[in-house]
Amino acid sequence: MDGKARSSETPRVAVVLCAGDGDELRPPTYGILKPLLRVGGKPVLGWNLEVLAGAGVEEVLINLHHKPEKIISYVGDGGPFGVSIRYYFEEEPLGTAGALDKMRERLVRAFLVVHGEVVLDGFPFGELFSFHRERRGIGTVVLREGDRSGEHGLVELSDEGRIVAWHPVKGSGGKWKYAGICLLEPGILSHLPKGARWDLVRDLFPRVIESGETLWAFVSPVEIIDVGTPEGLEEARRRFGA
Repeated sequence: MDGKARSSETPRVAVVLCAGDGDELRPPTYGILKPLLRVGGKPVLGWNLEVLAGAGVEEVLINLHHKPEKIISYVGDGGPFGVSIRYYFEEEPLGTAGALDKMRERLVRAFLVVHGEVVLDGFPFGELFSFHRERRGIGTVVLREGDRSGEHGLVELSDEGRIVAWHPVKGSGGKWKYAGICLLEPGILSHLPKGARWDLVRDLFPRVIESGETLWAFVSPVEIIDVGTPEGLEEARRRFGA
């Protein structure tokens, strides 16, 4: 795809991934979904929707699977958070990339994807948007430094900051980790087969790299906390309160 065709505007749509069941966090998530874990006196999802609204996002698409009524009851139509909400129910989990398949009709311009367990407080979205506009790739993936791969693997970068390889196996190379935030162009969906149960890191991003398209890395200048692990939840509550 011609780089000049990339979007240059501020993203107005964000996808917030909320279909997980939180098994790895039990007992803290027993009966509570990870996006609804309280940090700083409010569920993480509440903080994040307000941050996204402040960054210029107008519409948020949320995928649901496990206990969908919990998310719907808390978020409603999104009005109190400054955004409008569309829900997409998954009878079976479709994966972090597969979730986008049902949303194609809404993803017609550059859009954000945010994992529901990531705390967005303090993240510089303006810097991310400017970076993406300047580089004009098919996507910009936010990275953070880390010493273990976890579920998101390790990333290998070129000297100019392009993502050239993704190593899903712990200890296989690189020092950068996916931070659970990315800004994608709608053209990336051409690499996502319809009906596929795909993951962003394991499936879609490697397919995009292999195709010759450009994925840029944006290294976050602030620490990004993921409450999807016991250590991350403890750190978030230590920093922001329970």
